[in-house]
Amino acid sequence: MKEEKYLIEKCGKENPFKTPEGYFENFTRNIMEQLPEKEIQAVPETTLWHRIRPWIYMAAMFCGLMFGARLFLHDTETAQEESASSLQLFSSSLPDEYIDPIVDQTMMDDYTLYQYLTDADIEIYK
Repeated sequence: MKEEKYLIEKCGKENPFKTPEGYFENFTRNIMEQLPEKEIQAVPETTLWHRIRPWIYMAAMFCGLMFGARLFLHDTETAQEESASSLQLFSSSLPDEYIDPIVDQTMMDDYTLYQYLTDADIEIYK
């Protein structure tokens, strides 16, 4: 507090900083004169390749997705075919005397078994 009073007594309360007369009237013009001139750059030409490049990339992406999905789905179909063929081999090598206990273990009555066999796909019996 004492230091502050001492500084006020020594320097006073007046602002020591002042702007020259007419400084802000010519301020914009003076700044613009000091700036270097910029060369106007020509707009680069857009070629046909630059315009169609995003569309080609998108088409390639969709082709890749379709190829991947087709490859994946083909593998699952092949796996289903293999499991169906292995089931057919298993059922053809199974003697008739084992079929009755297996059917009894599934706890199916005759009507449910008949309904299942009539609703089943014909392809599994070939």
